[in-house]
Amino acid sequence: MKPITLTMTAFGPYKDKETVDFRDLKEHRLFVISGKTGAGKTTIFDGICFALYGQASGEDRTDTKALRSQFAEDDVQTTVELTFDIHKRRFRVVRQIPYRKKGNKSDTLGRCELFEEKEEQFIPAVDRQIVTEVNDKIEQLLGFTHAQFSQIMMLPQGEFRKFLTSDTGNKEAIMRKIFKTEPYQKIVERLKVKKEEANAEFLREKQMSDAILHQIPAKLPERDSLLFTELQSEYPNYHQLVSGLQQEHTHHETQSSETHKEYTRLYSVHNEKQKQLHEARVINEQFTKLQQRQNELGSLQAKEQEMKILEQQLQQAEQAARLEDVEQLVKTNQAEWQKKDQSYSEAVTALAAIEEKFVSTQASFEQELAKEPERNEIKEELLTLNQLLPTVSGLATQRQVLESLKKNVKEVEESLLGNKQAYDQQKEMMNVQKNEIKELETSLDQYEQLLEELANTKAIAKQVLSHGQQLATKKELEVQYKIAEQQVKQYTEVYQALENHWIGNQAAILAAALHDGESCPVCGSIEHPKKAGESEGELVSKQQLDTAKLELTHKEQTFLLKQAELQQVQQRIEASEAELHEQQVDLSHDYQKEQNELTEKVSVLRSKRELLKKRKEQQSQSELAMEKLATEIKRLEQQRNESKGELETKQALYEHVLATVPENLQELSALQKQIQSKEATNLQLENAWKSIQQRLQDVTTEKTKWESREDLEKKSLADMKEKLDQSIVSFTQRLKEEGFTSEENYLQVKLPTQKRQAIQQQLQTFAQTLHTLKSTVAELKKSVEGKQPMDMAIMENQVEALKIQYEEAFALYNQSKAWQQAAQDLHKELETSKSKEAELEKTYGKIANLYDIVRGQNQLKISFERYIQIEYLERIIQAANIRLRDLSNGQYELVRSDRQETRGKQSGLGIDVHDAYTGQTRDVKTLSGGEKFNASLCLALGMADVIQSFQGAVRMETMFIDEGFGALDEEAIQKAIDTLIALQQSGRMIGVISHIDEMKEAIPATLQVTKLKEGYSQTKFVLN
Repeated sequence: MKPITLTMTAFGPYKDKETVDFRDLKEHRLFVISGKTGAGKTTIFDGICFALYGQASGEDRTDTKALRSQFAEDDVQTTVELTFDIHKRRFRVVRQIPYRKKGNKSDTLGRCELFEEKEEQFIPAVDRQIVTEVNDKIEQLLGFTHAQFSQIMMLPQGEFRKFLTSDTGNKEAIMRKIFKTEPYQKIVERLKVKKEEANAEFLREKQMSDAILHQIPAKLPERDSLLFTELQSEYPNYHQLVSGLQQEHTHHETQSSETHKEYTRLYSVHNEKQKQLHEARVINEQFTKLQQRQNELGSLQAKEQEMKILEQQLQQAEQAARLEDVEQLVKTNQAEWQKKDQSYSEAVTALAAIEEKFVSTQASFEQELAKEPERNEIKEELLTLNQLLPTVSGLATQRQVLESLKKNVKEVEESLLGNKQAYDQQKEMMNVQKNEIKELETSLDQYEQLLEELANTKAIAKQVLSHGQQLATKKELEVQYKIAEQQVKQYTEVYQALENHWIGNQAAILAAALHDGESCPVCGSIEHPKKAGESEGELVSKQQLDTAKLELTHKEQTFLLKQAELQQVQQRIEASEAELHEQQVDLSHDYQKEQNELTEKVSVLRSKRELLKKRKEQQSQSELAMEKLATEIKRLEQQRNESKGELETKQALYEHVLATVPENLQELSALQKQIQSKEATNLQLENAWKSIQQRLQDVTTEKTKWESREDLEKKSLADMKEKLDQSIVSFTQRLKEEGFTSEENYLQVKLPTQKRQAIQQQLQTFAQTLHTLKSTVAELKKSVEGKQPMDMAIMENQVEALKIQYEEAFALYNQSKAWQQAAQDLHKELETSKSKEAELEKTYGKIANLYDIVRGQNQLKISFERYIQIEYLERIIQAANIRLRDLSNGQYELVRSDRQETRGKQSGLGIDVHDAYTGQTRDVKTLSGGEKFNASLCLALGMADVIQSFQGAVRMETMFIDEGFGALDEEAIQKAIDTLIALQQSGRMIGVISHIDEMKEAIPATLQVTKLKEGYSQTKFVLN
């Protein structure tokens, strides 16, 4: 990737649109980025990195919203645009940072777009211009993630030195990001989960086996057998338990067979006895039933006379029922005649009433007809008034317009006067602001110089404070070292005494077992003249001796650890003192006090700087306000003149129209009131005329309707009277034909239909029941012939006793069967569970061993992921040493450390430095500041070489370095320059941030970053 142009708007210290055109370098590939502290040199790196990945270059600048310029106007969007070449293709990426405008509750929308130049036009390089797709496309083009890009192409302040001096844990995290070894770490995590799952499954199955053993006493009766004897032992034997369960199964199987035979015998006896009981119960029930049916038959025969009377009554009612249809016709005709008669009377009454109403309505119609002249006169007056309405309405509108114009002219004149006064006041305020700004700019001349002094003092104060803390740490470690040394001596003496005592105990035990004539296991002698006696005091066991040995070893390890820590602190103190001496730092001087004083001065000047910024903003606002006021004054003067001319014209027109309208009707309200009054009178007269016409028509229509109705009702009544007389004659004739002497005789025997049906049903039921009872009594007498009733109580007691016996036998059989099945089930479950438990324990052991090996719980303390990373690290060190030997004149060479970390930490990624002058290898942390810079730079360049070798399609055409060349002497600076020139000759563009004059003189191209008095910065390329 090679940058072509970088454009930053409202980004960091760059207020306006700032463009860095790398084509201005021409043939130069190596350039220095120079400027005062805080001018914005590192921001250029941040801009490139933000455009590509949406993040700044350093880890201390992770908040992208903080990258927005504090000098930016509220309506200016923070934007970074980068045009770059890669693989002979040109791309342009644009990103905008969301921010919140004043007065808004939400942020503005961000922007992220990527284009490729084709045929002199930029076209979208992704399907959708969204952050995820743009990021993926850029990583695909560059071949680097943000972490890799920051480590090998853009080396921010302090970032690439971390890899050299950080502990192995941090190195592992860095290499995991760069070389993407996360899958190996995830293998460890997955194995851990599998181990925990296997262990949990094994424990669950073990609990299941234990649960099966605990179920045995609950499921099987305890007896004197192998199974229960084994269960009572402290450690039950699995095979004995299985054998015992088999014995229990056999025992309960035999018991089950015996109880089943007894149950079958008792059940057969009970069935036979119950059959006899059933036969006796049937005979007794037949005797009882015969008696009941004989009693019922006697009662029924006593009702035969009553049934004959009912049968005669039913016959008479059936004869009367044949006349019901004729009787019903008479009743229907009579009801209809009465209804017709009532309707005729109502029609006669209504006709008389409507005739009276017609006469009165006719009189009212004649009165309203006489008012026709009055209605015509009112209509003519109303027409005249309506013709005046538009003119009078226009007068009211003209008066309103005139009043509005007069008011407008007055308001414009008042506003014009106020703006002129405000303009004069703003002009006086501008003069005051200019004088105050001039004074503040004069007082801020020393601000940049004080900032640099404060930065230097802070750095020295931090070094002095660190040196003091190291001295305090050294004193504390010396005390801990002496305590650990004393504890080792004490525990050594205790262990030696305990070991001697234990050896004496062993000799006494051996001597007690020796007998004359038997050879000694130590010397082989068969004579034992001086055997050791019993040892005095308490016996010492081997476990006690081993415990004391472990405790002694622990104290020795603690002593060695404190000794190593003390040596490391001493080395750091010496290195710190050397660095302070090299910088000519006076340790007796109170740098903290000096820092506080400078901080206070800078704070005062910073406040003035903020005040200056505020005053300039106020001045800009005042200038804009004066321009607005001048424009407003000019506009108001023109508006006043136009309004006055319009007022005079409309006033003359109004007076001319006013002369054509009567004086009493010149007001619109008076005219409208007169029109409303005439309209109300006209409406009243018209409504009365229309109403009487409608009433007369309605009354005439209704009169005609009732006259027709009266004739129709009269004719209908006569027809109905004739039908009624005919039906009465027909009913009287039918009574005689059916044999009834009178209508009263007919009504006495007449019964309702439901009553007749009920009597008929009662007679049928009586006849059927009588016949059934006679047949039943005859059959029952035949069935009990030659038999006697039985005593049921004795037989029932015998059956119940037999039932209890066979149920008890059945319960014993079921219990034996259940114990037999339980023994069989427990045997199968225990065998299955124990087999599965053994398999799971074997599986868990394999996974646990593999997990320990992969996660680094081995002799080398190296995990599988770290083993892979060691290969990368050794290649990086090999590539770094090619440059470090030259930079250090052959003195230094980096080597990977094989020392193991303390407290069980992972090892293998430590870096030491071999000093060819002394022949010793030591920790890289003991290097001086300049030596660390050289080693870190070589390590970063070596990492870049290794990554490029693994990713052959990746071309690294650019490198930016922001690091402390100030810690190097003249010879080291020249060596570093030679190294950068060599990199440049390989085709790379290299940008270096540096304040060193030698660096600026040796490199002909400079990107100058200038910080203006207003606080924001500008850039330009300077070629020597």
